[in-house]
Amino acid sequence: MKENLQEPETNAEKKYYTISAITKACTVLDMLATKQSWELAELSRAAKLPKTTVHRILLTFEDSGYVQQEQHSKRYYLSHKVFTLANAVLAGTNLREIASPHCKELLAEYNETVNLCVVSGIDMVIVDKHVTTQTLRPDNIVGSSFPIFYSASGKAFLAFSDPAYYHEMLPKIKNNTLPAISDEAFQAFLEEIEEVKKTGTAFDNEEIYQGVRCISSPIFDFSEHCVGAISVTAPTVRLTADLIAKMRISLLKTAQNISLRLGSSNPLFNVLIN
Repeated sequence: MKENLQEPETNAEKKYYTISAITKACTVLDMLATKQSWELAELSRAAKLPKTTVHRILLTFEDSGYVQQEQHSKRYYLSHKVFTLANAVLAGTNLREIASPHCKELLAEYNETVNLCVVSGIDMVIVDKHVTTQTLRPDNIVGSSFPIFYSASGKAFLAFSDPAYYHEMLPKIKNNTLPAISDEAFQAFLEEIEEVKKTGTAFDNEEIYQGVRCISSPIFDFSEHCVGAISVTAPTVRLTADLIAKMRISLLKTAQNISLRLGSSNPLFNVLIN
């Protein structure tokens, strides 16, 4: 069957410095990160780019060591060089270093997995994690990403982000998140964000993985900007109402302690904890 995909139309508001080939390559790279491996035609459809364009991009990434192709299935996947690059970026930030001992304390208190997340586009990315010793546990790795719309950390981050950023991100979240978001679901999301602003804690209700829930609170820096979120993730069967109520206070205290170490004096936590 003849390939019918056309090159995307030029954006009338495209910035003067934009290099379209790099934009397309970034689109392919972002898409590759959403699955373990991709067949070429499947990736072409998902990226909304012609197969020949995607193939050239993949070959270029392969030559650079960022993409590999499975020998038998011919599917493409990101190489470990991407993780090496990500770790180099993470090494340059002190958020993970400052938060780590506080995350370990939260893990010791509940023996449930603790994640530290930062924003990346319309997703939240795990930059550090401390894993429970219990057999039944979530299986995410550092570098995993989740849509803001579906994740507790995303809701916590968005609720306390700068107003200008918040309003800029809403249409991007609505129009680009997969699976697609209905108008009714997005309205419910906005109402949920308003509730998060009052409580300082956000939840996902098995929206990402069935049988797994997460509770999260925001982290602020010295300029009182929200720079990330800390969360506790656990199987739904272990999260009783009493445990969630207790865990919520511990999570707020942990987020407060990390924020204080980053130079924040945000009164939010004192109001919510006391």
